[in-house]
Parts: sequence; structure tokens; C-alpha cells
Amino acid sequence: MIKRGTSFFEVAYFLSKYGQVNPPLQLQTNSWKTAYHIFYEVLNEGREILVFEHSLKNARDGFDNYFPNTQREGWKDSTGKPIKLSGISLEVFNKFENFSEREVWEQVSKYANIAVKDYEPIFENLIAIEESEKKENILKTEGGEKVYISTKVERDPSLRNDALKIHGYDCAVCGFNFEKYYGDWGKHWAEVHHLVPISESKQKKRQTNPTKDLAVICANCHRMIHRKKGIALTILELKGKLKHKRI
Repeated sequence: MIKRGTSFFEVAYFLSKYGQVNPPLQLQTNSWKTAYHIFYEVLNEGREILVFEHSLKNARDGFDNYFPNTQREGWKDSTGKPIKLSGISLEVFNKFENFSEREVWEQVSKYANIAVKDYEPIFENLIAIEESEKKENILKTEGGEKVYISTKVERDPSLRNDALKIHGYDCAVCGFNFEKYYGDWGKHWAEVHHLVPISESKQKKRQTNPTKDLAVICANCHRMIHRKKGIALTILELKGKLKHKRI
């Protein structure tokens, strides 16, 4: 489990105190799900989207009983009393207790990307891919051992959104386009691939340019690129293996 840090609880405090019914006005949305997504890019630390949503909501709920204007019922213990704040959540509460709303927002706005609300369909696609990977990527061998196959897609929604805007929705390898085959059901659907695998960064953060570092490909080609462990084919190498091009 990924440990939640100070910035995570600062955002949770802000959401709880100033989101009495709907999310705080500064976030420019009436959807709590979108409100959580606004902070995903900076604070996710590798969490899957649904895990991040639940974790941030739980952290927000932990503060709810301490703000009488909030119309939500926060976490309580077995006796019905509010769960006591401790650790980082208590530190954040004490830090912000005498801050104005403007001062709290100045602090947490550093973690926000308001533009996220304009590409919520990207989050829906990413969640669908994450959920499909959980169901499909566990195979059993005859000896009873489980083999886990992981195909990672670009999970920074803004980078994914930019890559799709730049490259379109045709697969860079075979030309397949989901909308052309499936109509509205396939609209705005594709996978985004790192041309240089993240694993080669040796766990160091790096800048990603969606124009030259990312490619749009279909699910089949994505899996073919990563089919063999330790080998990631280039777009050109996989194109060279095509027997039939789908367009």
C-alpha cells in the first residue's frame, strides 16, 4: 500500500472543509469524481485511478466530523464518536486550523490541474483498461503456478490526452481505428505506448514529450510489442512483422 503524504492530506482537508455539499468552488465542477481527478496527476504516486479516488475520499471523510457545516457523516469508531485524527492528518489539521480559505487554496492549488475536467472520457478509458488488465492478465500453467502478464499504458491523463490529440486514433502499426469498426462505441478509444519503456529510466523521473515519446496503437499491437519478456519491439520492427495491414 502506498503511504499517503502531507500533500495528500492537505487536499483531503481542503475537500472536506470547503466542499460542504458539492466540491469546493475553486475546482469548477459539481462532480466529486472529477474533483479527485483534478489532483490525480500530481498526487497519484503510482496508484491506479480507482484506488486513488477511494483513498482520497477516505482521507476526506476522516476530516468531515471536524467541520460542522459539512453535510456528510465522517468516520466514526464503534461507539459512534468521530475517529480521532493522528499522525499526518492531525498535523495538517493543526497547520490549517487558523488559515483562511484563500490561504488553504493557495497551498493545495499547487497539486491541482483544473483542465482535467475537460477530458474526463480519458479517465473512463484508463479505468476500463486497468480493470481489463486485472481480469485478463493472470494465467495458470499446468504446474499450478500463476503467471502475471503486465501491459502498461500511459496513465498520466494529460499526456495521454495530448498524445491522442497529436497522433489521432489510428494505430501507428496496423492502422486499426476502433471508431471505424465499432462506431460510437469505439469512439475516442486507443492505447498510448511509450516508445522508450519506462523501465529503462531506472526509476528516475523523466520528462515525456507526447509528440516524440508516445505513440497511439491498438490493444493487439501493444501486446505484440511487449509479447516477450525483456524485449520491447519498436514500431518499425512490429510493422515489419505484419502479414496484413488493417485499415
